[in-house]
Amino acid sequence: MQKSWGNHMAQVRQSIDDKKGQRDARRAEARADDAEADALFAIDYAYATVEEAEYAVLDAISARMEAEDRAMAT
Repeated sequence: MQKSWGNHMAQVRQSIDDKKGQRDARRAEARADDAEADALFAIDYAYATVEEAEYAVLDAISARMEAEDRAMAT
């Protein structure tokens, strides 16, 4: 009887360990998904920032050209 009970408890412990492993794997997968999403967001943000910088440069060039044109006109 004791041996049977010991085998049963070993199976229960193994089942619990397996479930913990599955839960840990799901958590690791979720963390990986979150990290990938964060990386994609950072890339999108960086790209948008570069685009905004390009527009700022073009605006500065336009403003400088206008200032020079007006200075020559006076």
